[in-house]
Amino acid sequence: MNILRGVDYGFLGSYLPYLLRRTDQALSAAFYQALSEQGFQRCEWRVIAVLHEQGSLSMGDLTTTALSPQPTVSHAVTRLEKQGLVRRARGTADRRHRFVEATDAGHELAARLIADARRFQMELLGEAATAELSGLVNELEALQATLAARPEPAR
Repeated sequence: MNILRGVDYGFLGSYLPYLLRRTDQALSAAFYQALSEQGFQRCEWRVIAVLHEQGSLSMGDLTTTALSPQPTVSHAVTRLEKQGLVRRARGTADRRHRFVEATDAGHELAARLIADARRFQMELLGEAATAELSGLVNELEALQATLAARPEPAR
C-alpha cells in the first residue's frame, strides 16, 4: 500500500510520472502564484528562462526546451514580444527559419525570476536544496538520458 498524506493512492503512489507531477506541483505552487500576481504565465516563465540561459533558439528548439506544445509557446512568445521581452529574427542561412531571443529587458526579467525561483526552492527545501538535491538532479538526468536512448513503447 502506498500512502501519501494519509490517502492510499494505490498504484499511483508508486507511479513515477504521478509522483514527479505531485512534486512539481508542491514545489512550484508558490512560485507560480507569484508569477501570476506579476501577470506572467507558466509557459512565459519557461520561455524567458530558456532564452536567457540558452540564447537565440528556433521555435522548434524553444518548444522542446520550454516543455510546452508549439501553439502554447507561440502564444507566450507573442505576449512576451508585445512586452518588449523577446524578439523574433529570421535565420541567416535559411530566411524561412524563425529564431527567438531575449531582449535586454527580457534578460533582466529572467535573471530576477530565476533568483525568485531559487529563493522559493530554498524556502521549501532548506538544507536539502543543496545537499540531497544535487544527487537527485544527477539521478534524474541519468534517467532522462536512459529514456532518450530507448525507443518509445508500442501503443
